Amino acid sequence: MPSSNFDPLQLYFNAISAIKPLSKQEVAICWKKSKKDKKAFHKLVEQNYKLVIPIAKRFMKKGIDFMDLIEEGNMGLIKAVEKFDTSKNIAFSTYAVYWVEQYMRKAIENQTKTIRIPSHMWDALNLWMKTYSILKSKLNREPTVAEIAEKLKLNKKQISGILKASAVFNGTTSIETPIGDDEEVFVKDTLADDKIKSPESVTEIIRTRDDITTALNYLPVREREIVRMRFGLGGIKPMSLEDIGKLLKISRERVRQLEIRSFKKLKGIFIRFGLIDKFDAGNILLDNRRSRKDRRDSGKKYPKNIDRRKNKDRRA
Repeated sequence: MPSSNFDPLQLYFNAISAIKPLSKQEVAICWKKSKKDKKAFHKLVEQNYKLVIPIAKRFMKKGIDFMDLIEEGNMGLIKAVEKFDTSKNIAFSTYAVYWVEQYMRKAIENQTKTIRIPSHMWDALNLWMKTYSILKSKLNREPTVAEIAEKLKLNKKQISGILKASAVFNGTTSIETPIGDDEEVFVKDTLADDKIKSPESVTEIIRTRDDITTALNYLPVREREIVRMRFGLGGIKPMSLEDIGKLLKISRERVRQLEIRSFKKLKGIFIRFGLIDKFDAGNILLDNRRSRKDRRDSGKKYPKNIDRRKNKDRRA
């Protein structure tokens, strides 16, 4: 008879507690061998199992079992060991947190979504994607939602239905899913955005903003809060430089300087995590959230990489 006290979670905790910690020298040797030596690779993974536990606790009550969260986090840990570059000036634990969180978020997304797309909507979605491919080839660029809709002679209601189906098909939990940690901006709010070139863009925006929100945690508190207030992350409305300055009791110019500095740091973080392309996309997305008051006088006052992109867009 199996024991009535059988607890897989406790057994797991006991197992990882029994893992003998390696010395710094042993860890360094394992890193040198990890690309070719499976045993060294596995040792690095198991030495960091405990890192996953507190992260999993933060994601509890998200519709997925705690042990399943840990298992997904461990997959992220394996990915982190695989991709980590010891030559970069970053601690492995800091680097690994990103991948552990991403795997957990993905698991929650897949676990909680319910895909209910009627058969006629599948047909419409397939036709939409075929038309998208045809127009892309013909125009030598990505067609806009409006161009596809015009070609198919669709009304607003039909377009909305297809884009909702596309969002679910691409892995979005729900059309009411908040983007990142922003509780006031939802997938449905992005569907009417002229800057969304195709249905696939909806899911990419969610993931990009999620990456940005995660990266913000590595900024100093004041810089992180300035970015949050500036771009309306975390359920707040975007604020002007002047309003942020008043709130923090610093000058408007000082807020601008800290904003630029935070962008440079964020860029460095994204380079370390191999997400520089998403960072660039994130700049465009976040720039759309800038308060109207500051759009009128932005000019040279923001990071050069944003200004160059705006000028390039105008020339195009």
